Amino acid sequence: MKMHRLPSQYTVTHFKFVSWVLLLIYLMIPSTFGVIGYSVAMQNHEFMQIALGLIAVTVIAVIIQWVISWRARCPICHTTALSHQGCTKHRNARTFFGSYRLRVACSVIFKQWFCCPYCGEHTAVQARPRPLPRLKYH
Repeated sequence: MKMHRLPSQYTVTHFKFVSWVLLLIYLMIPSTFGVIGYSVAMQNHEFMQIALGLIAVTVIAVIIQWVISWRARCPICHTTALSHQGCTKHRNARTFFGSYRLRVACSVIFKQWFCCPYCGEHTAVQARPRPLPRLKYH
């Protein structure tokens, strides 16, 4: 299968970083609720402070993901594949645990390629090769 490639190493880094942050968010939200539930059930104030810290870290991670994901764009349709757009998805777009973004993030991390949920094209998480500069002879 022929895949498209990302325009630069900078974009590759953005995709990988945003994917890790998004995966971290999806892991931190249920664990935060678990710590809150445990601290309320056991009436433990130390765990409540840990839960408040987890909430703060989760909010910071969401803000970081939101800001940086605007730079991680599909090379074909130029939409941000790792942020919520509200645009119409491709007819073959699939979800992972109900999230298109989580599927893209897991594909970037574990498969080193992703299928854009908006245009449906496959893209390798590699930078395009740059042509060598032509030498001018005088």
